[in-house]
Amino acid sequence: MILFIVLAAALAAACVAVIAVPLLKPVPSRTATAPWAALGAAGVLVIGSAALYPTWSNWSWHKSPGIGSPEGMIERLIHRLNDHPGDVAGWLMLGRSYVVLQEYPLAVRAYTRADHAAGGRSAEALVGEAEAISLMNNSQISGAAGRLIERALAIDPTDPQALFFGAAAAMHRGELPLARARFTKLLALNPPARVKAILEQEISGIDRQLASAHPAPSPKKP
Repeated sequence: MILFIVLAAALAAACVAVIAVPLLKPVPSRTATAPWAALGAAGVLVIGSAALYPTWSNWSWHKSPGIGSPEGMIERLIHRLNDHPGDVAGWLMLGRSYVVLQEYPLAVRAYTRADHAAGGRSAEALVGEAEAISLMNNSQISGAAGRLIERALAIDPTDPQALFFGAAAAMHRGELPLARARFTKLLALNPPARVKAILEQEISGIDRQLASAHPAPSPKKP
């Protein structure tokens, strides 16, 4: 379990680079709020992921899989899936395992199999596939990965992970009102106090960015 947590922490750092670094690069046509959007995306991915994952993940944090290494777990899981190809939960676990090991193409394949096994109705499979794709090519957070996230939200508009990554994707695109709406919707799901505080902070930060980008007009003199 300690190895899993360490690898997950490294993955969170990679996610920050995916979201934040492109926004921090100067582009003449970009508005002044882009660097702040980058910092906001970085903050929500590092702090928000750590708080949200134990809350809404399907992973059991109270028991060990009883396997000596991630590779051993994957090998046994693949054998099981060969016998039970319709096991959606198994394909999802395989996808998560490959992401932690940074085997992103294999993760995409596993999540795709989960999506097919679920008949195209698994928001978790779509979000997982989007994450793996964006880690291979950060520009896809606004391309193929972003479209997968939108599909996930169409299937389940209240899925916490879809809302979370959908908000991060909106921040990456500079669509701050949409990011705010998704963080607000996530907040309405009544998360634990620690998660609630993070979401409220992100919403307040977006409000400040929007206010600075569109200041209120000065009152007219009589």
